[in-house]
Amino acid sequence: MKKSIDFKSKIKLSNYVLGKVFIIILSILILALIYKNSFKSINFYSILAVILLISAVAYKSVNYIASASRSLSRIDEIEFALLSTLVFEIVLQIFGNELFPLSYVLLPLIVLFFGWSAGGLTFVIISVLQITQLQSPSLPYQIIILFLSTSILGFLLKGNKLTLGSNILQKGSGKKFSLHNLISDNAEEQSESSNVKELKDDINKALEILGKLVSSHSVLFYMKMDDGLFAIAASISKSNDYIDKGQRVSFRGGYLGWVLKTKTQVLITSIKNVRQNLIYYTKDIPVRSLLATPLLMKAENHIPESKRDIVGILIVDSMDQDVFGEKEKLIISLICERIGEIIDRFQLSEKVKLSSQELNSFYDFTQKLTSTGSVDDVLDHIADTLGRVLEADLIGITLYDEEEGLSILKRISGSEKDHLEGKEIPHPDTLIGLVYDGKNYFNAEDLSARTKYKRIFGKEVDFALGVKNIKSVLIYPLIEMISETQDGEPNVLGSVVIGRYDKLAFNEGEISLAKIICGESAKFITTSHNYEKTKELAVKDGLTGLYNHRHFQEMLSYTIAHSDRYDERCSLILIDLDDLKYINDTYGHRAGDSVLSFIGTVLTESLREVDISARYGGDEFTVILPNTNKKGSLAIAEKIKNNIKSMPFKFKGVELNVTLSMGIATYPENAADNETLIERADRALYESKNQGKNRVIHYEDISLEELGT
Repeated sequence: MKKSIDFKSKIKLSNYVLGKVFIIILSILILALIYKNSFKSINFYSILAVILLISAVAYKSVNYIASASRSLSRIDEIEFALLSTLVFEIVLQIFGNELFPLSYVLLPLIVLFFGWSAGGLTFVIISVLQITQLQSPSLPYQIIILFLSTSILGFLLKGNKLTLGSNILQKGSGKKFSLHNLISDNAEEQSESSNVKELKDDINKALEILGKLVSSHSVLFYMKMDDGLFAIAASISKSNDYIDKGQRVSFRGGYLGWVLKTKTQVLITSIKNVRQNLIYYTKDIPVRSLLATPLLMKAENHIPESKRDIVGILIVDSMDQDVFGEKEKLIISLICERIGEIIDRFQLSEKVKLSSQELNSFYDFTQKLTSTGSVDDVLDHIADTLGRVLEADLIGITLYDEEEGLSILKRISGSEKDHLEGKEIPHPDTLIGLVYDGKNYFNAEDLSARTKYKRIFGKEVDFALGVKNIKSVLIYPLIEMISETQDGEPNVLGSVVIGRYDKLAFNEGEISLAKIICGESAKFITTSHNYEKTKELAVKDGLTGLYNHRHFQEMLSYTIAHSDRYDERCSLILIDLDDLKYINDTYGHRAGDSVLSFIGTVLTESLREVDISARYGGDEFTVILPNTNKKGSLAIAEKIKNNIKSMPFKFKGVELNVTLSMGIATYPENAADNETLIERADRALYESKNQGKNRVIHYEDISLEELGT
């Protein structure tokens, strides 16, 4: 096979190499000019060298500022230090070495910002230039003082860098984000916050998901502005041309005014006074149902719900009557919470003022978190961010497994430790268990000095990780975010472990940063779980827990398309519960519902992970069997039948005789498309019922005579 050539990567590599070569050549030329004292007088070469040097510094600085990571590689740090040193040496030569004492400050700052390697290179360059150019009796003492100032001040600044950054974190401004930026399309106003566009995109995505899950005509989100008026922040509508997107209104009456007054969901099934209540339309739209949900300020969770301010209203309307039930109300509430989390996270990132490194890391964290697609991505993101921002020798992340009643190690720093991921963490006598039970963080300056709860992950994992060498440790819980309307206490979803080999306690700024990152991550994980529940509400049957008819049709189409692509077989089983009417008439409909729920449980336990079971309707069920031929489908059907027989069903102490009739058809032998496959399986089911029920028949086993009848 012919290999493709990645020209884009090759161009990037060549540009990178050329850039490094240019820096080296420029540095050599400038050093040569310095040795010739060319900068004492103005000439063509000195002017050209200065222009090239300033251009190189400006180019690297612009690239650094524009980069998303805002983190320098070791080579970049050395290049910045080298260019800074050359600028300093040119200035020294221009002023006749009178500014040399400034080097006592310059070198420690280079150590602080660019590291010891860059500081060492700068010291060597300045020392060599001084020794070779000047013949002064005091020169050795100057070099010694330069070495001592670089070492001592550099160590002090470098060692207290995080402390200084944390102090800035604690003194962060509480400036309130101006919400009108979300609505405004003015370019100057949008420039006040670079992530406004991402915020609007996230809200639009939430509305799109809601539009797919709930049958509606329009979905709108009103945002409260700084002046107290409400404006439409996002909308999706089948009458999009008639949405008054530029309005700014005050809801003093009508249905939306009632939402503001009561701070509760308002469901209307018969719209009255259309102009007053459907004010977001520019013409009369025959809407019959409306559901409006308030969005309370998420950042004020410590304030009772009745006293919290409303920052927005989520509105869903429909031209049909009585379309919004309890399930729709729950889905809309979850989406409203999701929008609240989006706005809350955005406001938090706008308000919190960190040091330059921490601010960039936090901003990068929230930006990536917004675009993260899964919980696994979030865990990678946590480990990467904390590993870069904090001086950590160990980063570990666990998630709690409710079924097993213990925690699972999901992430651990160091590629050679990957084999430990997935290990079970017991809670007794471990710090993970202590944090889980207490629902609060644990911070120890010297773990080795403790007599109780010295183990972090348990004996086996601690030994494999060399935890005995860890001195300072911070363990922060990932606590589930729950709304005011939910009962009970929030659960601990997991824990983040940050460890250091040195005895270096975590200060308040670092703990605050860990709190922010763990809090934001917990919100995402909670929301992700809620989304999964929301999706289940949309595709699952409430009684049996199986997929509903609509999702069955979608999965059947997908399975057949997959079979065509990979030249595979797939089979379909249609199942009918025998004599449900008799059970309902004899024991009541509650007994019938219990039997249907029982069938759902049996199907779930009898099938493979790849198989798809659904409630087809009433007392009928269906099972899609990917990559399964006639023989395999008959074996699975018989397994279901035997499991029903071996699991007696009792209702109020009475054992009921539960049997199933099943019909099977296989694609593509028995059908060329979805509808025909269902018809053939249904024909086989009919024959199964006709032959006395409680049996399995494949379409291919029906005789021509029987098919004729």
